[in-house]
Amino acid sequence: MVNVIDAYVFHLKEEGKDDKTVQSYHHVIREYCSWSGNEASITDARPIDVKEYISFLRHDKRLNPATVNKYITALNSFFLYLEEAGYIKENPMTRIKRVAIADSDSGEPKWLTSTEQERFISYAELEPSDWLRTRNLAIIDLMLYAGLRVQEVVDLAVADISLNGKDVKVIVRDGKKGKYAVVTLVHKYSRNLKQWLKLRGECEKASHRNSPWLFVSERSEQITTRGIQKFMKKYGDLAGMEGITPHRLRHSFCKNLALNDTPIEIIRRLARHESINTTAIYVDPSHEELIKSLRRM
Repeated sequence: MVNVIDAYVFHLKEEGKDDKTVQSYHHVIREYCSWSGNEASITDARPIDVKEYISFLRHDKRLNPATVNKYITALNSFFLYLEEAGYIKENPMTRIKRVAIADSDSGEPKWLTSTEQERFISYAELEPSDWLRTRNLAIIDLMLYAGLRVQEVVDLAVADISLNGKDVKVIVRDGKKGKYAVVTLVHKYSRNLKQWLKLRGECEKASHRNSPWLFVSERSEQITTRGIQKFMKKYGDLAGMEGITPHRLRHSFCKNLALNDTPIEIIRRLARHESINTTAIYVDPSHEELIKSLRRM
């Protein structure tokens, strides 16, 4: 018998799911198999089995509702694949519902407040190396003010950047699900990127000068997502801020637009979301905003 988990992972990759999603879904399925006892029993799963597993996640592992819902999403995807591929006749997820979360208990915000953004950038600006400081600030600007994902930043080539008046036009050739997009970094936030392009052309190392990639590392011709995560954590630690990740900058980009009364459809298009539901979280008040309202009473 074909290993259904391997077949599912191959299916996800064929569908163009990003590596992070594939790894996350794979992890969930492995965890479910470990809980159920063996992989062979997975094609015999019943609704009661899934319900017991969800109860185990909530009450034994004490996972928060948002995390449990991520498990449910992954299991939904997996069992739907098994059904469509003919591995199972009945989908045990048909009547499984997501865990309801009260609007006022949505947890910590995914984005940074304007004060937090300023604090984080102020510590990035203290980077002693002019070369690293300019490069890192340019990367931060692309995520925070143009909404690029970290992998999209890594994949940028020098040829993907061009001036459009005083603004900078950025071509994303292989975004999420392989989508092509043209993004603008407006003049107000373009100084670091323009300065980096100047330094980029003056690099001493031949491997840097000859590299097609926009952002090089100190040791190689292309920076990695890990390299970006590493310097962001460093600046976050210096600023006394926990949980600073590249994606929080993209979340902050969307929230900044919402706080400036940008219509939700425009936010959706600028963020390149497929569904308006994804964009809605930035328009809805955050947990922090709700607490501030309570304190103002």
